Amino acid sequence: MFLCYATSLEPIYDLTAIDNTIYSCGGDNTVNSWGLTNTDLVHQGTYYLRRRSDNFHSFLWRISSCPEDNLFATGSSCGTIYVFDSRSRNNPIRHYRPHTKPVNSLAMNTEYILSATANDYTMSIWDQRAGRTMKSITIPGEALCTCMNMRRDWVFIGDRDAKLHILNLNNDFEPVKSYSTEHTDMITGVRLTHECLITSSRDGTVRISSLTDPPKPIATLRSGIEHINNMDYRNDTLAVSGYSGVQ
Repeated sequence: MFLCYATSLEPIYDLTAIDNTIYSCGGDNTVNSWGLTNTDLVHQGTYYLRRRSDNFHSFLWRISSCPEDNLFATGSSCGTIYVFDSRSRNNPIRHYRPHTKPVNSLAMNTEYILSATANDYTMSIWDQRAGRTMKSITIPGEALCTCMNMRRDWVFIGDRDAKLHILNLNNDFEPVKSYSTEHTDMITGVRLTHECLITSSRDGTVRISSLTDPPKPIATLRSGIEHINNMDYRNDTLAVSGYSGVQ
């Protein structure tokens, strides 16, 4: 089954999910929440940013969530990270600015928020408990990061050259491996599940690979969205976003 909806006249840049709620962000500088049912996708509400000088002309480029804490974070084109409580539609509960360029990659868990831009080869690591930037690291091979995903002890990074990089979270985020993929354009989304590795690309495909060294292809899905900007996977449901909507 495919569900496809347009949310506004502005592009949708990214998606994330907490339980059966999907959150989308885009060029209108808002976050929209969507309830996923067996037959429909229902708009639930909109989160707005305070109209401050640092975000008045910005847009929200990336979004990530931490279901365990009912939190999600979004990165803006001005380099600011905003953290929201999903249980309310109030203003952000905190914000910080680790970058001066647009945030194009974002991932979070109960301990850390990771962010990167397309303008350099570094990644910022924010310690949520301490409320400060823990460190900045150089992405392996001086790659330009386009997406990332944290799961348990690992950080998976996709880059502009359609390669994957793996970092060990428990070993001070040290690089472990780098792999080439069969995508023909930059990787726009990466998700590690219990059974497989899922990647999306601006080439319009989603590829499912095995959790082996190196990952081996299992299946390729071709989306009706021409240019996939990002994707998310929760509760046996895969969602991709692009300029024409959500599928």
